[in-house]
Amino acid sequence: MDVDRSIVWLIAILLLSVEAVITAGHTALNHLRRSRLKQLQEAQQPAAHLAADLLDHPDRLHAALYSARALLYAAIAVLVTPALYPELARWLAGVPWLAPASAWLAIVILVLLIGLAVFLFGEWLPMQVGRRYPEPLALALARPLALVRLLFWPAGLLAYGLGSLLRGLIGVEAEEPQPQIEEEIKTLVDAYEEEGVIEEDEKEMIYSIFELGDTLVREVMVPRIDIVAVEAGTPLLEALDIIMQAGHSRIPVYKGTIDNIIGVLYVKDLLPYLKRGETDVPLESIVREPYFIPETKKVDQLLPDLQQRKVHMAIVVDEYGGTAGLVTIEDLLEEIVGEIQDEYDREEPMYQKVGENEFILDARINLDDFAELVGVEIADEGSDTLGGFIYNQLGRVPAVGDTISYDGITITVLSLIGRRIGKVRVVRQEAAPTADEGEPQASRIPPPTKDNSREH
Repeated sequence: MDVDRSIVWLIAILLLSVEAVITAGHTALNHLRRSRLKQLQEAQQPAAHLAADLLDHPDRLHAALYSARALLYAAIAVLVTPALYPELARWLAGVPWLAPASAWLAIVILVLLIGLAVFLFGEWLPMQVGRRYPEPLALALARPLALVRLLFWPAGLLAYGLGSLLRGLIGVEAEEPQPQIEEEIKTLVDAYEEEGVIEEDEKEMIYSIFELGDTLVREVMVPRIDIVAVEAGTPLLEALDIIMQAGHSRIPVYKGTIDNIIGVLYVKDLLPYLKRGETDVPLESIVREPYFIPETKKVDQLLPDLQQRKVHMAIVVDEYGGTAGLVTIEDLLEEIVGEIQDEYDREEPMYQKVGENEFILDARINLDDFAELVGVEIADEGSDTLGGFIYNQLGRVPAVGDTISYDGITITVLSLIGRRIGKVRVVRQEAAPTADEGEPQASRIPPPTKDNSREH
């Protein structure tokens, strides 16, 4: 009897090892970069060609592997359950309050224990190994995986067909696997930076491109309050003076209110009239048609739209149709390459570090940039900027000297521009946060000199 049980355990361990090999190989194959696999193919690695073939036909491979795993689990359960069931059932029967249900309870316990063992040693642990060593394991196990595909593909095809039929009956479409292109590129960029092939700013630029898909237009736009625009009835020469003072090459033109923008005025469109001395031409006849977009549009969608329409500016509208701001191609490019300054830009920097833990910031700074700079992440779904966060916490129009404490930092309003917050001082506390960490508290301190000026 002991010899028979030893054989049973040996076969069960062998089957579990086969499942572990299948899982590790499949995981390694999925984590092997396509770019690296192509290099191995060019180096005439035989296993690389086989690995590429497996990846090129994922449906066949997945169907075969899932069928093989299911059969292996069933075989392990069939072998182990009879070997352990009698003793476990007798032991449970010896417990008075378990005796009435000892038979089926023994089966349930065995199923759970076998499932846990298969998961740990046949799935989870091999997955970790496959992720850790994708290249050597993918190449070493390509042939075993191909053999499994050959042996179990018919059964897998049947299961796959039944699954497709069921999805069709309930109206669920199969989800296509998405290529891990972004992760592959980021991995390569990190490796190249460590090797000194690319600089840190080049790495940040590449990472910024991927972040465009997560960035909304309202996060990068020029807000409504900062828009330089002219009324449609403005004389041509006066409009030209406004444009020259602002240092822009194009500005919006509105009729009545800024919420009714009727076009965009280009400086170069004024030149022919100025050359002919025609200064009484209404702006409405010169402007170009504006391009309106919602503030929730993604930046990576807007950039190709602007290129296709051959325009450099878009008017951003809110959910009520009012003007929320405007965005230019320069604003979008700055998300990739950083701040772009030309001879007309007179803007002060968004932040200045004045001490080890002290910063002077423009309240328009984005909360994501603030978190990266100060090291404190602010969770506020109702605002995109530091100024908006301060407004939300105070619940009123801020005053110079207002102070907010949040998560180990102190934010003090230094200046206002009308009702908008201009500059703030942020001090990061070195002491450990208190029990009220993360709960903002407002207070007042003696205000510094108020600065309502702002250069455009």
